[in-house]
Amino acid sequence: MKIEIDLLEGQKIQASFGKHKIISDQSISAGGDESHPEPFDYFLASMPLCAAFYIRKFCESRDISTEGITLTQDNSNIGEDKYHKRFSIDVSVPDSFPQKYKKALLAAANTCTVKKVIQAMPEFEIKIAE
Repeated sequence: MKIEIDLLEGQKIQASFGKHKIISDQSISAGGDESHPEPFDYFLASMPLCAAFYIRKFCESRDISTEGITLTQDNSNIGEDKYHKRFSIDVSVPDSFPQKYKKALLAAANTCTVKKVIQAMPEFEIKIAE
């Protein structure tokens, strides 16, 4: 997927891809006005959003209501390296959720594409376009 970036006013940046546009900003301390999430916030949100997608698909395929299902993600540093993170997603299900599907629900959440790409340790290249 090709993503095009435009530098907007202040610290705002716009990513355009397909029919979509995402705008990021920075905190006030970094010169922004906090009118949009920071780029890292979008990254953090992508993981539980992806897991929730797979949870919804799992439930829909079994005609299980998704009402009352919530996901909460937290992250913490591992050791002294501020870039080495542990991500933890808690999935809350209502009492009415079938006990026999809880383990399978977590397996579905673990098929998240975002998680799989991160675990595969992607390679990055930043260069001047010719």
